Amino acid sequence: AVVSTQSTGSVVCAMSFNTGSFVGKLIELNNSTQSIQTLCGWAIHHKRHAQEVVDVWFQQLTKSPKERKLLFLYLANDIVQNCKRKNIDEFKKEFSRVLPDALSHTYKSALEDLKTVKAIDRILAIWLQREVFSKEFITKLQSYRPKGLRAGESESGEGGTSPNNKRVRTSSDSGGPDAETVIRLLVNLERGSALQDTKMKQQLQNLPPEVWNVTSVDKISDRKRLEGLLKSIDTTYEQISNHRIRLQTEYTERTKVANLLKEFVSHQKQQLKHVEAKILEYQGKLQKVHDVRGRLQSHLTSLPDLTGGGSLAPLPEPGSLFGGGE
Repeated sequence: AVVSTQSTGSVVCAMSFNTGSFVGKLIELNNSTQSIQTLCGWAIHHKRHAQEVVDVWFQQLTKSPKERKLLFLYLANDIVQNCKRKNIDEFKKEFSRVLPDALSHTYKSALEDLKTVKAIDRILAIWLQREVFSKEFITKLQSYRPKGLRAGESESGEGGTSPNNKRVRTSSDSGGPDAETVIRLLVNLERGSALQDTKMKQQLQNLPPEVWNVTSVDKISDRKRLEGLLKSIDTTYEQISNHRIRLQTEYTERTKVANLLKEFVSHQKQQLKHVEAKILEYQGKLQKVHDVRGRLQSHLTSLPDLTGGGSLAPLPEPGSLFGGGE
């Protein structure tokens, strides 16, 4: 850790980059938006160690099972896109160094997995569209694509890019937000909620009181105790920093879901009015059919009975019509 002592004698520490910690986070990475965005934020926080971050990322990508390799590209996608928005150049430079080998490796591992190939194609298409990397560099990355697939197959939409880039259907293309999408987002929010992280709360409660009291540091004269406290504070700093990133990510996601729910409720109210109008419309149709049915029954009753009921004489035989004069 980087330590400085101010005039008050208080100790201020800054979280240092830890390769082992990053490897652990990559192992725990999952396909949820929150997981990818949290680790993305952690990596960008350590932008001064961009080279180490990218080297570890590439090493772990090559070691990971083929079904997890796409997760690493989703993470890289989030990092480079966020860095572009924030004008951070370190990661673009470092990823440019390893992406050709990374894409070659991932494409080869997905030779029989068309869905993964399409997902990679879509990531590259987004990078090209948003000018994350140069056209020449994207063309180079695309050259590693398996040759046996048609170039247009990636546009079918099955692959997607990442949870952060999946398009949520809106009223402009499907008459309102998709109910399955709304439910999935709500479940994901509650499943990985930083607000409900009881483990983190317990860890903070078990910390020594000196962690929260700057003035108490001046009273400690035991060097070993100070060193132990400093180590504890380093760990606490990293935990709180990561938890803050999780909370920020959750805030962003909950804001998106809240807006989506507003749109969903608004659409449902519109649909409710539409259904009410249809109920009245079909009630009117039902009444018309009922009136016609009553008129038909009444008219049918007024017609003479032609079923042979005995009220009419039988028709004469044809012979009697022509032989009566003889």
